[in-house]
Amino acid sequence: MTMYPFIFRPGEIGSVRVKNRLLMAPMGIGALTDPDGLFSDRAIDYYEERARGGVGLILTTLCLATNRYEPWEADGIKLLPTFDHLIKTRNLKRLTERIHDHDCKIFAQLTAGWGRVYRPSLVAITGHRPFAPSETPLYWTPDKMAREMTLEEIEGLIDALAHAALVAREGGFDGIELHGHEGYLLDQFKTALWNRRKDSYGGDFWGRMKFPLSVIRKIRQAVGSDFPIVYRYGLEHRIEGGREREEGLKIAKVLEEEGVAALHVDVGCYENWYWPHPPEYQEPGCMVEVAREVKKKVRIPVITVGRLGYPQLVNQVLENGDADFVAIGRPLLADPEFVRKCRTGREDDIRPCIGCHECFRRIYQSRHLSCAVNPACGDERRLEVRESKDPKKVMVIGGGMAGLEAALISALRGHRVTLYEKSANLGGLLKVVGKHHLKKDYERLLRFQIRQVRKENVKIRLGRTVTIETVKRENPDVVFLATGSTPLQVFRVPVGSSVKCLTALDVLEERVEVGSSAVIVGGGATGCELACELADSSRSITLCEQLPELAPELFHANRDMIIESLKEKNVKILTNCKLETIAMDGVVLKSSDGSKSSLKTDTVIVSVGMKSENGLLGELTGIVDEVYTIGDCVSPRKVKDAVWDAYKTALSL
Repeated sequence: MTMYPFIFRPGEIGSVRVKNRLLMAPMGIGALTDPDGLFSDRAIDYYEERARGGVGLILTTLCLATNRYEPWEADGIKLLPTFDHLIKTRNLKRLTERIHDHDCKIFAQLTAGWGRVYRPSLVAITGHRPFAPSETPLYWTPDKMAREMTLEEIEGLIDALAHAALVAREGGFDGIELHGHEGYLLDQFKTALWNRRKDSYGGDFWGRMKFPLSVIRKIRQAVGSDFPIVYRYGLEHRIEGGREREEGLKIAKVLEEEGVAALHVDVGCYENWYWPHPPEYQEPGCMVEVAREVKKKVRIPVITVGRLGYPQLVNQVLENGDADFVAIGRPLLADPEFVRKCRTGREDDIRPCIGCHECFRRIYQSRHLSCAVNPACGDERRLEVRESKDPKKVMVIGGGMAGLEAALISALRGHRVTLYEKSANLGGLLKVVGKHHLKKDYERLLRFQIRQVRKENVKIRLGRTVTIETVKRENPDVVFLATGSTPLQVFRVPVGSSVKCLTALDVLEERVEVGSSAVIVGGGATGCELACELADSSRSITLCEQLPELAPELFHANRDMIIESLKEKNVKILTNCKLETIAMDGVVLKSSDGSKSSLKTDTVIVSVGMKSENGLLGELTGIVDEVYTIGDCVSPRKVKDAVWDAYKTALSL
């Protein structure tokens, strides 16, 4: 008997029976697209791995109907699967047959395109002038305007989407999902803020609905009534002038009456991408409430989505009747066996998504989809963990993220692994970061890693500082040096000053009490997150960053949300500004224009980066044949870099 009975009840979406209530949410696959606009072998492997893992239905990456009106290609290479010709059904059947082999259903997500959110990089390549329902500022370059679409373009796109649905049906797909949310072209037509047309495709509510309804009707003519259409849309935009909830509920009723099989509901748009693409800072199940509201108004199935990689929460949502199906995306990147592990009572063995959005960053860099905590994502065949033909004695020095990953992958491959950690606990910086209320998924990741290395019988030596003599006694074939990094401390406190100068690590480890006011020096991700946390305690917080922008290393959904949170918490933000000196009762700040100002404070928190700790490396030369540095001891970086360093190096043994 499964612990999650509501997850594993079969369900129906139109004429399609789905074996359980967990769906794979649609996510871009980037460079996994074949240059001809097909699904590459790696893309097919990627989807099959999730089907094999037990998910009930896969919603694919968004797929183009045509490149004719809005080119999504570079130098003749198509950047998305494109359902523009029946000849492509041979490739599509390779995908759908592989998915069906695992008793899994698959729907193709079809998009009408981008409109005002078309990427500037593609404008430069293609020369395309972005269009929209009516003339409106472009999102990425608001000083420029999208032109109004012609009637010929609108009607041609309707025909192309209907043909794409036919290609999907003939290619073996079980249904389609229309990509009608988060401010893309289909959503722009529905929205008064972006649709000011004067003809029948604009104006009042029904005029704005004409384009999506025409698409649905034309698809019905092409594929018949027994081929389900799911419609993905945002109940509300949560921006000034955007869709309000009342209209969103009206849209739900209209779509139901038009015969769509299910509604896949979220909120938000490009202006607040942290809603449709919720980062680590959003609460789990952050959009369940909107699905619940839609479900009160319609009888067709409602799918909820957003930060739902938690089995107990998923089961509770379904038990409460808040939604009929739950779509999870990034958790299936992190662990394709998420569903199977839920069924078999192995939820503690699920590798968790940490909400970092490194997956999405790769898509925006035109690279293949992958995952910070699962390097094999998108390259399943080449990066599969296989047993070594030459088992070795492996010594891992350092029990942080990189060390744990190296120990785990080495052990899974059959090597004999001993891990040394100088402190009393495993985890390194991860155990500190995981205490942060904005970073609880990092704590889950650490628990997962520790559980796995113990399950694989890695020998763990805690409280052991490794010297060259330790290495000689151990006599390993391989050493992984994963000794991490320590905070940079660059400011001197004058004698007699009342100001405490701490590092971000001091604060996270709660070594020293922060006063009633604090100046945080360094506006990267750590500084911003710390400012948010400290501001919750009614402290006066100033965030000082030398660069023009805060947290440039974050993906923009994460960055926008953390900056919005700083503003909501009244954190004083100073960019183009650096700390000159610590004074007797505060600090002296210097702006990029050379001007200086004084600010009283009782605490300075330094968050300007880390320095690598790799002093043992030189001593190991000539002692051990194979020595590998991984993680922060190479250079201080992100969790993704630590995991990928360790994983790929351990695979190479």
